[in-house]
This record gives sequence, C-alpha cells and structure tokens, in this order.
Amino acid sequence: MQTSDPLPNTYFDSDFLTPAERFEAWRASVMPMFDVAPLPQADEHAFQAQAEMYQLGDIVAGTVFTQAQQFRQALVSERTDHVLVQLHLSGGYRGDLDGNDVRVTPGCVSLIDLSRPLQTLASDTHIANVVVPRSHFDARPEFLNNLHGMVLSPQRGAFLAEYLNALMTRLPHLEQDEAKDVAGITRDMILTCAHWDISARERIGPELRNVSKQRVQHLIERYLTSPRLTPDWLCHSAAISRSQLYRLFSDEGGVVRYIQYRRMAYLRRCLEDPREDRSIHELAAHGGFGSPAHFSRRFKQLYGMSPRDCRHITLHQAREAASPDTPELSRWARQLGR
Repeated sequence: MQTSDPLPNTYFDSDFLTPAERFEAWRASVMPMFDVAPLPQADEHAFQAQAEMYQLGDIVAGTVFTQAQQFRQALVSERTDHVLVQLHLSGGYRGDLDGNDVRVTPGCVSLIDLSRPLQTLASDTHIANVVVPRSHFDARPEFLNNLHGMVLSPQRGAFLAEYLNALMTRLPHLEQDEAKDVAGITRDMILTCAHWDISARERIGPELRNVSKQRVQHLIERYLTSPRLTPDWLCHSAAISRSQLYRLFSDEGGVVRYIQYRRMAYLRRCLEDPREDRSIHELAAHGGFGSPAHFSRRFKQLYGMSPRDCRHITLHQAREAASPDTPELSRWARQLGR
C-alpha cells in the first residue's frame, strides 16, 4: 500500500536556547499572530515555551505550552488576517477583545479574529491551536463579523473540543494526501459547532444551507467582477423573486451588501498576492468601483487599512517569509492562504 509523505511540521522549544534568548525567540515566532510581552516583574530568562505545529494544507494546527505572558494585537507591519481557534487544555486568559470583556478557563474553546484589537493576560497555558485563513469563511460574513471573543464553554463546546483533541492526536500520523480533506472537515466543524452554541446562535444567525442560497452564491462567485451582476440579473438567473432573494441574504444585510463584501474580499486577496502586478486603480475598476478613492474608503472601513498599506504590508511579509532568519512558525503564519 502506497503512502505519501507526513505533514510538514515545526517545533519550538525554549529549552534549546540560552536563557537570554528565550523570550525574544518566542516573540519572533508568534509575531504574525500576536505581539507578546512578559508579565510585570517576570524574569524573562526563566521563560519557557514549547510548540509543535503541523501544516494541514493551508491550515496550521498543533499544541502550545507557554508560561504566563501578555498578548496584544500584532504590529501592523507583521499582522496576519487569520482566525485562531483555541482549546484550552489547561490555564486560560482574561482581557479585552475589541471592547468585549472575555474570560477563558480550562476546557473552553475560544475564537479570535487576529485582524482585530485584543489585550489579554494569560496564565501558564497548554493549548490546542488551529489557525485558519480568513478566506475559508469569506462566504459567511455573519460568522466573521461576530466570532472575535466568542467563548464556547466546556458544556456547549464539548463536541468541538472532542474533535480538536482527536485532531491533535492524529496530526503526527496524518499524510499529506489527507491534508486537504482534514482541513475542510476542521473548517466545517468550527462553523457548525459555533452555530449550534446557544449564545452564539443569537450572534451569528441561522446557518442557511438551502439549495436556493447555494445556487445564488455560486452565481455570485462565478460572475463576481462582471457588470451584469445585479439583483435583477440574479433573480432572473436563479428563478427566484426579489423578496426571496432579500430573505436569503437578510443576515448579511441584503444581497447587494453581500456582493460588495465578496468583491472586497476578492480584491484584498489580489492585493495580498505578491505576484499581482495590477495597480490599485486597475483593481478598483476590475472590482466594479468607479472611483479609486471610493474603493480606498470602503476598503479602509472594512479592513482598518488602506489598499496601499495592505500591499505594502504584504510585500514586507513576503520578504520576511523568504528570509532565512525568520522563524519557521512565523514564516508559516505569513504564508497561510497564499
């Protein structure tokens, strides 16, 4: 029976470093996800951390143990646009996630949007981590808009916790030809379990899976940059009424807003592609924006930075990812989804 190669993996262990190097080496490894700092009066030389991470297609998953520290949103020049799902096997954190007071205890599953503000204090923790590119959830803007700071308790998050525990056990034994399927299952488990959480259901809204909506979404993706993509054209092509179309996308604020969101997500991916050579003006026109200034305003409202800054940060991160001096875990985080 033929077997493929095992999953790529990377390992960080502070015990292999001198005491003076430990915390800064850890900080460099997690820089695309967090800006970390030691607790006040903590001895940096005594800091310990271990991480074993696996590349599961374009998802990174694995376990991390760290001693107590402070976590803040990553610096703008380093920041990645991913979703972080954590099962807290021991320890936890408390703090502010974009205005939400959050407390996480052992057994909880928490979700963090790494593009949004956070400031937390973490105890000594042992965590199962899954880092998922935002693009996996682009078709669920209601989920993306509300996941930051969501905490599934041990009771309500038990199903997802069991899956994450099983995934961590299997990662060392998985092969590369299994990675795509397991990555898709992992994404679907996150969506499903967050939806069926009692309190999350009120925040995220119903998970619409009917055939009509999927057919319309397929048309939108296929003709995303076409000028013919209008509500009237969708109604005609999908054989539904305007009122049906509105109801299908009511959670997203209407079909027009959904199309705008999908176009912005597409244009952001273009700007984040180091191989993309079209100008911002050309991309704006390609995405249906008559004015580059209007595109820039909408982009900044949605993503907190201008298209020019997005492209600049991407080029900076591409150079960092190519540098032999960049820690492997940091390089993986920068390359996710690209």
